[in-house]
Amino acid sequence: MERGHYVQLKPNVWKWQVGPHAYSLKKYDYQSDADKIRFIHEQLEHAGADIAVPIEPYSDLLMIQQPWIESNRKVQYSHPEDRTESLALLHRLHKTRHQINWRDSGHFQEINLNRKWAHRLEKWQQYETFLNRTLGASKTKKITQLASDSLANLAPIPREKLTLLHGDVVHHNFVREKKSNKLYIIDFDLACIGPPEVELVLWAHRVLPHYNYDVNTFLSDHPTLKKINLSYLLFPNELMREWLYATTLSELQLRTFLPKLKVFTDKALMVMPKLWQDFGRGN
Repeated sequence: MERGHYVQLKPNVWKWQVGPHAYSLKKYDYQSDADKIRFIHEQLEHAGADIAVPIEPYSDLLMIQQPWIESNRKVQYSHPEDRTESLALLHRLHKTRHQINWRDSGHFQEINLNRKWAHRLEKWQQYETFLNRTLGASKTKKITQLASDSLANLAPIPREKLTLLHGDVVHHNFVREKKSNKLYIIDFDLACIGPPEVELVLWAHRVLPHYNYDVNTFLSDHPTLKKINLSYLLFPNELMREWLYATTLSELQLRTFLPKLKVFTDKALMVMPKLWQDFGRGN
C-alpha cells in the first residue's frame, strides 16, 4: 500500500487518509473479482448512470479504490424516503440493460431464484437440530412447511429482459452522501444477471417487515411493484436467512442476537397466514 494513514475496517477493507482526502480500499483474492467490479463501474459511467460511487486507478490490480463517502446517517428501510429512493436506484440499475450488454460480458452468472431458495431450504433442514434447540420444534416445522408449500407453487420467473442485478440489497449497501444528500449503491461483489423481478422480489422481502407485512399498503407506496409475482412474497426468506446466519455465531454472540431474532420471528409468523390468505394458492 502507498503512504498515508490506514484504518482497517474489515480483513480486506481499509479507510485510507491522505492529507485532506479519504478513500475506501478493498482487496480481492482474485483479479477476476476485482476486474468484475471495475467493469461494472466503467460501464455505468459510460452509460451516464450516476448511481454508484466511482472507482479510481490503483497500482495493485487486486485493489479497488473509491472516494470515501461521508454520511450523516445510515440508510434504513424503516424510513419512507430511503425505501423510495433505494427502489428508484434499483430501477435505474436494471434499466441499464438498454445500453449495456451485461449478459454477454462474461463477468456474471445468471441467478435462478427458485433454485437458490430450494438450496436454502435444504441447508435449513440440515440445521434442524440447532433450530429445534434455539427456535423450537414447532416454529421450525412451521417455517419449513411454509417454505416447502411456497416453493411447490412458485412458477419460475420468466428469463426475459436479463440485466445486471446488484445481488445484495441489504440496507447498508445504500449510502447517502452527507453534503449532497445523494444516495448511492455500493458493493457489487455479488452482482449477477437475471430478470429485474428477481431483485425486486428480494428487495420487497427486506422491506415488507417494516409494513407489518401489509402488502396492500406496501404496493400503494410502491406501485411499480404491482407487476411482480406476489406469490414470491410467501416464501419465508428473511426468517430463514436470519436463522441460518445465527448458525454461524458463537454462543456469546447468540445471547445478544437471539432475543431480537425471536421477536422478529414471532411477529412474522403471526402475520404470515394473512399473506397466504391474500396471495396464496387461490390467486
